[in-house]
Amino acid sequence: DSCENVFVTRDDILKQYLDRSGALTVYVTLQLKEYIPKNPTSRMILNLFNNQDSADIVFEVCEQRKLTNDRKRAKASTNTFHAHRFILQHYSTELAALCATSEGMTPAIVDDVKPEVFRHLLYYVYGGEIGEEDFVQHAKDLINAADKYGVTNLKLEAEVWYVQSTKITIENVIDNLLYADAMNCALLKEALMDFMVEKKVEVMQRVSFDDVPGHICKDLLAAMARRGDVSSDDDDDEEEEDMEKNYSKMRIGDLRQKLDEKGLSLDIDGSREALISTLKEHS
Repeated sequence: DSCENVFVTRDDILKQYLDRSGALTVYVTLQLKEYIPKNPTSRMILNLFNNQDSADIVFEVCEQRKLTNDRKRAKASTNTFHAHRFILQHYSTELAALCATSEGMTPAIVDDVKPEVFRHLLYYVYGGEIGEEDFVQHAKDLINAADKYGVTNLKLEAEVWYVQSTKITIENVIDNLLYADAMNCALLKEALMDFMVEKKVEVMQRVSFDDVPGHICKDLLAAMARRGDVSSDDDDDEEEEDMEKNYSKMRIGDLRQKLDEKGLSLDIDGSREALISTLKEHS
């Protein structure tokens, strides 16, 4: 096989390819010529998704239909999903508790999640991947459902899509900030803080902070520090200036990645303070 040589100048490397700590990371992929079959376990588990023949638990997900006549009761459409207790119970305590509400094949009732969103959640638990269009369409609902049922990685992935697909404005910044704080969405909160720092004059003139909790000030200061709008009292402290230790200026994505690299993937869903605290404990 032919291999195309691509050369990059030193100046381009210094400008485009170094990370925030000034390090250059080189990824090398080795491919063997002989065909090697993949481990089929993940595909076998995914094939069990909504498999009625092997399932030992049934979920009935009810969706309320609103009617124009207030005197009439809202009709509910029911969607049925089949699953396996063993898989759900080993994924999260919340899903295990949901399984415990049903004995045998008696349906467990779910009435607080849209059927299509619950389907995506179950599919993800079985190892499936959710498409970009579905993430964009259901990002907020997926955050809510994944948070409720302890599917942490799905929540974080949906949060990324929500941040990327949502246009932050002066009109919606506070509503989104209160939502991010209530749902512990640190990445969304960071994006909102960056917006407020960038638009600080307009925000001061037009936005009311009466309903904003005081602890959010730390996130605002972190956003200002990343932009260089505040100075550090420890500028002469070489250890504090080391990006590896100066967690307070790091972005949420970088903090989560460091936790994951340390084998602490169960701790990556938390506030900025919680992420930094966990990193320091395991440094």
